[in-house]
Amino acid sequence: MSKEGFWGIFSKRSAICFFLIIVLFFSCIMRVAVIATSDYSEVQAKQSAMRLTVSSLRGTVYDCNMVPITNSSTKIIAAVSPIPRAVTAISSVLSGEELESVLERLKSGRPVLCEVPKMIDCDGITCITVYEHNSADTKALHLIGYTDSESHGVSGLEKAYDKYLYSDKKAAFCFTMDGGGDILVGLKPEIENDTSVIASGVVSTIDINIQTIAEEAAKQIECGAVVVADAKNSKIRAMVSVPSFDVADISTYLNEKNSPLLNRALAAYSVGSVFKPCVAAAGIERGKGDFSYTCTGSTKIIDRYFKCHKLSGHGDMNLKSGLANSCNTFFYNFSFTVGGERIYNTASALGFGKSIDICDGLSTAKGNLPNPDRLSNIAYLANFSIGQGELLLSPVAMLNLYCAIASDGAYNIPSAVEGTLSGGAFTPYSIGERTRVMEKETTLILREYLTAVIDEGTGKSAKPETVSAAGKTATAQTGKYENGTEICAGWFCGFFPVEDPQYTVIVFSENTKKQSAACGEIFAEIADRIAEMKNLI
Repeated sequence: MSKEGFWGIFSKRSAICFFLIIVLFFSCIMRVAVIATSDYSEVQAKQSAMRLTVSSLRGTVYDCNMVPITNSSTKIIAAVSPIPRAVTAISSVLSGEELESVLERLKSGRPVLCEVPKMIDCDGITCITVYEHNSADTKALHLIGYTDSESHGVSGLEKAYDKYLYSDKKAAFCFTMDGGGDILVGLKPEIENDTSVIASGVVSTIDINIQTIAEEAAKQIECGAVVVADAKNSKIRAMVSVPSFDVADISTYLNEKNSPLLNRALAAYSVGSVFKPCVAAAGIERGKGDFSYTCTGSTKIIDRYFKCHKLSGHGDMNLKSGLANSCNTFFYNFSFTVGGERIYNTASALGFGKSIDICDGLSTAKGNLPNPDRLSNIAYLANFSIGQGELLLSPVAMLNLYCAIASDGAYNIPSAVEGTLSGGAFTPYSIGERTRVMEKETTLILREYLTAVIDEGTGKSAKPETVSAAGKTATAQTGKYENGTEICAGWFCGFFPVEDPQYTVIVFSENTKKQSAACGEIFAEIADRIAEMKNLI
């Protein structure tokens, strides 16, 4: 057979493998000959090691049920030595560009690393299973955060708890080399892979199943946030910020218009009417819960008219119907009766206008609570009573108000961490004492009134199919314009089931024009899915 006919039998890949095997075969013979004709003791004395690092080892962030959020998946890495049998074996499991890359690197005469789909039992190939610390599928990305090239935390829990998560240990293969700088054929490399590092870390309050529900629901918002908390202790069971990002390509997002790296659950925004229950609580506590007012669509305050969102007016309103219909003129006049100082004190007791530490080293934006002196101006007080003006709050801050109403009138500071794991020992994170802001009787009244918001008022779209719920809608003016139209933020804040509230949900959208479902509809979807999963039906 001619030379051309012989090579015509092989594909391009087979030819490369065959050629490489022949080269490696003769290379092995030459190495044996060198060792056989040398002073072996001298060669042995000059032996050294070659270390191939696979990955950095880093502690795990767990959910509240000890399900790993980071280090949740594994992959198999093979160290392939440049010997004929290893080349043949790796050619049977890899193909295309992956195989071509391995074969090209093997020409250097040194072992190379590659990911393989299964464990390979072959001389010249050693495999280990390593954890992938995070990926595009990692849940609660904005809360978890990301790391830099040195495996140190840069944001989120990764940064806040870096001292518990960081390790200088690596997963690696260590090859013994002869005095000539070649690996010793037939000697398997030592494996470094201290999995005790993976076991340590941080236990978050996140429930991975609730987080999944919230993330799927939040896809209906272009820019915004969803937060779900335990209504009784304010532990955060889900935190979503959209848009999201890919941890493998952080640099791509640094200058993007929609700021994907911003955790919108912790940032502060105009809140609008979801603040009204705070005003209502202050009024009930002061004995003004029976106040009534007739809405005609506007009311004159000092020298100008303040309008209601329903220009034709709502007619006769009391506190229950005023909340249900989100009547602005009712709340303007109600706030005058209650007094700015009393409303301010209630808002301040709720932690509004203060940074909230959701764990060690991770906080919300401070937001803004107007100076109480400004509230002596009734025009300014009117704006404040409907959550407009200078008032800025984060979605997490809103948990304080709605968790207080959902429980007995007191709340815990929202928290994102259950504790830390180190050396097999668990150290709990203290959520602190509860802060009382209203009497239990006040919360019972407000639960009834906020149920009416969903059953017969502006929040009908938020009514779940499977469980009772209560809450408040808002369309907040932002003072920002796009194509001549003011951008309005959308909110729904609520809890369920009403009889014994278990979960508080905050849904926020930066722009009501850029979402495929209303915030109330997203709340209802989340409530139904959690209720079904947790058997609250």
